[in-house]
Amino acid sequence: MILTKRFERAVCLACDFHRTQKRKNIPSPFMSHLFSVCAMVCENIDFICKDAEEAEDYAITAILHDAIEDQGGMEAYGRISRDLGTQIADNVLMLSDSSCQPGESKPPKTERNRLYREKLKQAPPGIVLISCCDKIHNMRSMAADYLVLGDEIWKSYTLPPEQTLANYQTLEEIYKERLGSHRIVLLYREALHAVECLRQTL
Repeated sequence: MILTKRFERAVCLACDFHRTQKRKNIPSPFMSHLFSVCAMVCENIDFICKDAEEAEDYAITAILHDAIEDQGGMEAYGRISRDLGTQIADNVLMLSDSSCQPGESKPPKTERNRLYREKLKQAPPGIVLISCCDKIHNMRSMAADYLVLGDEIWKSYTLPPEQTLANYQTLEEIYKERLGSHRIVLLYREALHAVECLRQTL
């Protein structure tokens, strides 16, 4: 895969969307999450996608994967579509657990999780890979934050620990089914095990 000027435009767009956003618990810049997920995708996409342009599409999708969900719903979809094309916007929408406009109430988290899982069952493998990388980084961040904050980390999550963990465990089964023996599934299991160990300390 070769990253072209299109990728540079996507990074600039992601910065515009997320410039002031912070991560949960330890408030690092949200862009750190997007770069981490994108790096994992770039390191693993060639196992799934051999077409260079399509592989770059997935790298671009990874850097923008939270834009619709976090930064404007379908307004963000429109901006992505205008700047980078409908395919990228559609990819990001597949990775969003909601597409509410600013000021609108999102559905309950349990319902958003269910709908997200259903979308993954039908999504292209490259989209499933991005989702898996996203959740790996989220869980790695949870484990790292726990070293500093302990049980306080759970206060920043919408659902209680047992439901948060159950969602990650259900996602693991989807990733196994969709990605098979891809090494990213093993990295997911490693990250999930670390979070399961945290849960056992409560």
